[in-house]
This record gives sequence, C-alpha cells and structure tokens, in this order.
Amino acid sequence: MLEIGSHPHPKPHKEALYILLSNHLVLTQQQRYLFSFEDFHPTADMRSVYCGQLEGKDVFVCRFRQPPKGFTEQGLRELILTPDETTYSVLSRAHQLSTWDVDHQFCGRCGTPLKDKHDKEHTKICPRCNLRHYPRISPCVIVSVRKGNQLLLARNVNAPVGHFSNIAGFVEAGESLEQAVVREVQEEVGITIRNLEYMGSQPWSFPHQIMVGFFAEYASGEVTPAVGEIAEAGFWPVDELPNIPNPASISGKLVLAHQERIRSNLS
Repeated sequence: MLEIGSHPHPKPHKEALYILLSNHLVLTQQQRYLFSFEDFHPTADMRSVYCGQLEGKDVFVCRFRQPPKGFTEQGLRELILTPDETTYSVLSRAHQLSTWDVDHQFCGRCGTPLKDKHDKEHTKICPRCNLRHYPRISPCVIVSVRKGNQLLLARNVNAPVGHFSNIAGFVEAGESLEQAVVREVQEEVGITIRNLEYMGSQPWSFPHQIMVGFFAEYASGEVTPAVGEIAEAGFWPVDELPNIPNPASISGKLVLAHQERIRSNLS
C-alpha cells in the first residue's frame, strides 16, 4: 500500500516512480501506470505533486497539457475498479492530489497566484494573506436499505438502462453523516429508514469524494423516485438482484455484504 506519512516532501528525482496524467486520463503502457524518470520527458508545462512512498520509493504524480508520445490514455475508473487495493489507493490519491494542484493556482480569498507548495504537508500558503489551501475532500454518504429479504436499488437518470446502485449523496453543511443518509433516501425515493449502521468508507476520486457507507432498514413510505434524478427504484429479493455496481466499489461491496447478511439470517 502507499505510505502517506508526514515525512518531508522531496522534489522529483531520478530514483522515484511516476504516475502520468493528461486531460484527467491516466497514461499507461500495456496497462502499466508506474514509470521511472527515464520513461518520459518532462516538459515546461508539467505539474508534479509528491504522493508518498511505495515499497520504499517516492511516488509523484505528473500532469501534462499534452500527453508525451508513446503512451495510451485510459480512464481512471477502468483502472482503479480492480481487486488490487494497491492500484486503487495509489491512483486514487494521485488523481485527487493532482486535481487539488491544478484547481488551486490562485488564492480563493485574495486572488494572489499560489506558486509554492509546503515541503512537509499538502497545502499551499498564500504569500499575501497567509490563507492555507488544502486538498479538497467532499464527504458523501451511500446506503444499502433492507426491507425483509429485499434490498433497495435505484437507477439514476444518467445511468444506462438496467444498471442499478445504492442511494448516495453529498453531505450538506452543518449536517451529520446519519442525517445526510436519512435525508438523501427521503429525497430520492420518498421513504423513511431506521437502524443505521456504519459499514466502511472509500476514497472516490471523481474528483475528490470520500464515500461513507451504511446499512439501514426500511421504516415506512412508498417508493417514489425523485423526478429528474431517479429513473426507477424498488426493492429486489436478494437472490434476484439486477445489474449492480462493480464489487471493487463501495457501492458493490455494500450490496454484496448486505446480501450475505440476509442469506445468513435465512439459513
């Protein structure tokens, strides 16, 4: 796994490993996404951020406006949704840090250009007003709801026909995680829930979320998909589920874990 301790951040060097990005895509060669310094040519427009250490080697993410020749551009989603947790952790962190670096080139308070990154932590300090700019992390909740031996699944209006997932949404300012779960379920499918139980969390780099997963039980109400947001929703028997998310995602993990719970109770 990638080590992300608080040790000093080095500058890019020849003994390090590099992840290369361009236009929010990962640059690969035959599915390889980690490269040595000799594998590519730095350019004047390249932006680099230190990510941590992998097996004792420093890891940097570099973003190019124009990709170097000889590389294949691949979407982040298709690379990280694998059973390989190291690949997931490395690419997720690299993409989030690179997004922070690109999106924070000017101070949000006074507009002064931000040129230098801190040498021990991921922050940029405005040279004029001293405001610190840390990587943005947006908390989101995601929940698997049980009703007897059935699970609630919904299809977003932007999802392909037949592809279902759990209810999820961003946490609002001044709101607890639990309050966000209850509100999102009520808003998206019109039912109330009870007995919330924390399941786990997962960084979700599209572009900077942290997904916090819960189990819950149906309490009351009729499933009513939110107009303009949810195309269809309903409860499915655990042994007759439709097309669910990739099991490498927290959404897929939630469904499979809840499914196993119900089956265990039935046996």
